Amino acid sequence: MKASSPRWEKAVKTLAIALAVLLQVACANLAGPDYGAYDKAPEFNRASFELSENLDNNLLEPLAHGYRDLAPDPIEAGLLNFFANLRTVDSCINGFLQGKPKSGGTDMMRFLVNSTLGVAGLFDVATPAGFAAQGEDFGQTLAVWGWRNSRYVYVPLVGPSTVRDLPSMAIRAFVPSLLLGNSYQLWMGGMDVVASRADALALTDARDAAALDPYAFTREAYYQRRKFQIFDGDPPLDDFDGFFDEADAVE
Repeated sequence: MKASSPRWEKAVKTLAIALAVLLQVACANLAGPDYGAYDKAPEFNRASFELSENLDNNLLEPLAHGYRDLAPDPIEAGLLNFFANLRTVDSCINGFLQGKPKSGGTDMMRFLVNSTLGVAGLFDVATPAGFAAQGEDFGQTLAVWGWRNSRYVYVPLVGPSTVRDLPSMAIRAFVPSLLLGNSYQLWMGGMDVVASRADALALTDARDAAALDPYAFTREAYYQRRKFQIFDGDPPLDDFDGFFDEADAVE
């Protein structure tokens, strides 16, 4: 019998340990509204945010601007489509885990169509064919399973998250390497990061132009976006009241 891939064994073991720890943390309830912003370590998170912003301003953002200026639009779109297609597998699995077979089935068909007719995912032919991206992930799955409130964590050099969403962040980061196996090279991961940063330039430019506290803005935007995703684009209306009030109250 062929031995299991060390890459997969390591990934499974790491995920199992992380889930055990996170489920213990989840048992500690947080007072306040469901899906509210809970920043219990603002000093650490702000320091992490500043470190990440310095790296981004001096390295990643210039690379993203250079990539956007030099790469033709079809190349930009193709790279984004390629990595998004690989991560469709993650979305598909989580759709089924959330008890949404239609969502899981749509992502399954999307992956099959784009991987074949879309030339390994370089072209998105699934969306015009009626198989829109569902955008599910394991953080949303845990929320559907009952983990409504979670502490905010700004992961150094990575970005905003919550304790609940950390496994999802790790899974989505490693999906391309896990699926491609020995075909995956480090330069591909670099291109994934740069292409994603270039795609987000408009968002960070708008944040900076708003002249607000960028840390608080990033935190609140993250929580609101996650609410929107968890409720499949139809969150309770009161979730959007007091955009900054929740975080100010818990700090």
